[in-house]
Amino acid sequence: MTGVPYLILVVLCLSISSTIAAESGWVDAALKFLVEGNKVLQVAEVGKLEEAIEAYKQGVETLPVECDKSFDKKQAQIILSLHTQLGQALSYAGDLQSAIDSFRSACICQREWSEGGKNEALNQLSSKAYFSLGMAYQESASSATDEGKQREQLELSVRAYGHATKLDPLYWSSYANLGVILADVGQDGNGSKVKSLEMYEEGILAYQKAIDILTGADGSNSIPTDPPENVREVVAELQYRIGLCLVPYLFSPDSDDETGGEDNERDCTLTVESKPITRSCLELAAYQFNRAAQYDALHVGAQNALVLVTADASFGMSTDVKKVEALFEDYASNFESSLVDELGYNAFHRMRRGFDRALAQENESTEKKFLKVVDAGCGTGLAGVEFRNISQSLIGIDLSPKIIEHAKTKRPGLYDSFQTGDIKPILRDYAKQPISLLVAADTFIYFNDLTDLFASMKDGIGEGGYAVFSLENVSEESEARLNAIVPEWRWQLTPSGRVAHRKEYVEDIAKENGFQTVLYDKLDNFRAEKGEGVRGHLFVLRKDSSLKKDEL
Repeated sequence: MTGVPYLILVVLCLSISSTIAAESGWVDAALKFLVEGNKVLQVAEVGKLEEAIEAYKQGVETLPVECDKSFDKKQAQIILSLHTQLGQALSYAGDLQSAIDSFRSACICQREWSEGGKNEALNQLSSKAYFSLGMAYQESASSATDEGKQREQLELSVRAYGHATKLDPLYWSSYANLGVILADVGQDGNGSKVKSLEMYEEGILAYQKAIDILTGADGSNSIPTDPPENVREVVAELQYRIGLCLVPYLFSPDSDDETGGEDNERDCTLTVESKPITRSCLELAAYQFNRAAQYDALHVGAQNALVLVTADASFGMSTDVKKVEALFEDYASNFESSLVDELGYNAFHRMRRGFDRALAQENESTEKKFLKVVDAGCGTGLAGVEFRNISQSLIGIDLSPKIIEHAKTKRPGLYDSFQTGDIKPILRDYAKQPISLLVAADTFIYFNDLTDLFASMKDGIGEGGYAVFSLENVSEESEARLNAIVPEWRWQLTPSGRVAHRKEYVEDIAKENGFQTVLYDKLDNFRAEKGEGVRGHLFVLRKDSSLKKDEL
């Protein structure tokens, strides 16, 4: 993961209109040199820098030695602009220390005038001087080889950006660059760890402030200072950087443990839509990377980071049965209409057709009656309808009592009995009276690691019994990214909170638990998500305990 050296590369060109009334003494001469230097600097030709520097220097030489509090606004503008523009030109020319000295001269004058009542009139101009000083210290830190010197320059940069934000609260780029200094993550162009103060919580606050200003979430309804042309792309970058701050250990080039180890167990607090939310740091990072990708679909860093934190994720709704239950309790009344009418869900039809093909392959009749059929995650009975005619006894299991009540009302008599609760212990309870056929339409997509689930299936399904189920697959783009970034991935937590599993992982864990894959089929477009078809898997397994470990 390559870091971005600086988020904002702002070229200041502070101009004082030539229409300012001519005044006696130093003002006329200073203004003449300022306008001359600005004209040269605006051409942006490297060979012209020396001309601009010379013009600004001559203008500075005409200025009074002291920043007199009696100067009026126009005089103060000329003084601030000359020092700041000279600093810019020196910075472009590579004379960083002289640039810092020039920016500091402007800032010293600002502090003098702030006591004389001119601060409000000059705030925006002064904030640009402080911003430029912050960037100069930032660049100085990046070139310093001594760690003590680096930290000193970074801390000076923080102070400069802090002054800029106080003078101009709408200066979003000061907050953005402040975030970079406090908490940049990743590596520079040479593969070395980027230099920052590693104050990640403070960095997040700075990035969030910049986002609030750019998106109007700060409630000010004011126009940001120097807004970027590509606001969505900049906001995406800021969202992405917040994500990095939440899990910096995953993106640091000197990290000893790329998996995160104990760090993956940490919780973080993040303000989301004006409310503080506490979750796993990984979960919040995934949220931020997804937000960044929503703002800019071409943000490769966000896409890759999202893959890294969601591959084999051990967080989210899939780890909490209560969360899944609450989801479907709230969803119960609109469950079927939403799933079928709005999302075009069709897996239940295709599961039955696939199961019939599997039976034919096994030389069994497609009209065979199964003694005990369990519909796991039965919902309102969509899959139950498909398998009723081959079931002597059909049992519906669901986490949601409300959905079971809807199933009884919508399709009375379809099921012979119901059970409510977590499917894993319920399946284990069938060990003495085993299941002939287990049906699970989009039920296993709320599990990440399938180990315990398949162990329960092994206990509950009788010898020679079948399991037919659907799973979600990742998109082709995500699959390519996962294979490149996390080659051994097993599942991915999707932005919807569901889990998409890898085909090979499912087949392997099935074998480990004594199940043979009788039929596999792609289940593409079995449901829509934001107008796009979702890829899926269809599995038909048969329990065969004769499978030996050396065959697995």
